[in-house]
Amino acid sequence: MNAAARQDVIDLFLGKNGWRDVVPVPLVDDASARKYYRLDDGRRTALLMDFPIDAISVDPHGIHENPERPASVAPVMTTTDLFMQAGWRVPAIYASDVSQGLVLIEDFGDLTFTRALDQNGASKPALYLRAVDQLINLHRYCDTKTARARMQAEADLVVYGPDNFRRMLKSFKDDYLPLIIADPVRRNQAMIDFDVMLDGVLPSCWKTGTVIIHRDYHVDNLMLVENDEGGEDCGIIDFQDAAIAPRPYDLVSLLRDVRHDIGSELEASLKDRYCAAFENLDHSDFETSYMACNMVRNFRILGRFGWLAIKAGKRRYFDFIPRCWELILRDADRNLPELAAWIANYIPVEARMAPSLSGARQSSEQGAS
Repeated sequence: MNAAARQDVIDLFLGKNGWRDVVPVPLVDDASARKYYRLDDGRRTALLMDFPIDAISVDPHGIHENPERPASVAPVMTTTDLFMQAGWRVPAIYASDVSQGLVLIEDFGDLTFTRALDQNGASKPALYLRAVDQLINLHRYCDTKTARARMQAEADLVVYGPDNFRRMLKSFKDDYLPLIIADPVRRNQAMIDFDVMLDGVLPSCWKTGTVIIHRDYHVDNLMLVENDEGGEDCGIIDFQDAAIAPRPYDLVSLLRDVRHDIGSELEASLKDRYCAAFENLDHSDFETSYMACNMVRNFRILGRFGWLAIKAGKRRYFDFIPRCWELILRDADRNLPELAAWIANYIPVEARMAPSLSGARQSSEQGAS
């Protein structure tokens, strides 16, 4: 659909839902095809989510061999209800048209945790403590059998297994490794050995069981939102890709975020706080599971960076690549020696920097010859 036709669809949707003649103001886009706009008529505000059904969407859960899927806003509807049941403060849905990929939602404002840290001088330990406590509350709720059964049945959540993670990491092999290993023979061997390494490491992700995960839980998706008592709640956004997955996954997303370094001391204290909240949790198993989930998440991110650069021409994420490798390797020698050995063998230090796309094109040509 061309831009003019899409705008007509949006205008019709807004007119039907009380926002006629209000001009949507675009917000900064992210790494997805989803777009957000703020609506303001002088008395109230709302956000418009625009996710056209003909947009290219990447399967977030590793269900399909081909990760590119038709876009849909339907998961937004079910996961909103899910997290409201769990007691999280998430944006209310005012109106929707799933067939057109449009949703009108509550506006939480602009004060993300990131902005509060960067511009408002907020306490980093205090904000991260809030975020960890939200996970504790969610996981305590999920640990009750009745709640888990209801949430899974009503939201039709994907339940992750090792095959999901393998498919998620396919992009690391297909879209990222060609950027840094030009020789097709060596790259093929690296892929074979990578799969062998995953055989040993992936089962460790499930050492401490499963919970409902947000899946993209970090300070850019957490907000300070005023409540009716004059205080501030922890508002949570961008949760439409929720799933049932290994317990540490969201904690890893928060504490080992490629964009925000909190330091090893704060990371350790927050992990301890989480573990202390669950008296039957084995701390050694949790640490191993945490490290394995860290590997999965950051390899997946590297694959996404490669895909965005090659398919969408977005190279700005390359600046984060060295930190991705630092996070993958942090404590790997002690906890995941198979992982550390694979990296030492195939990814030398100089290959952990931002790659050049010219190298990717050359390796692609060699592989096709």
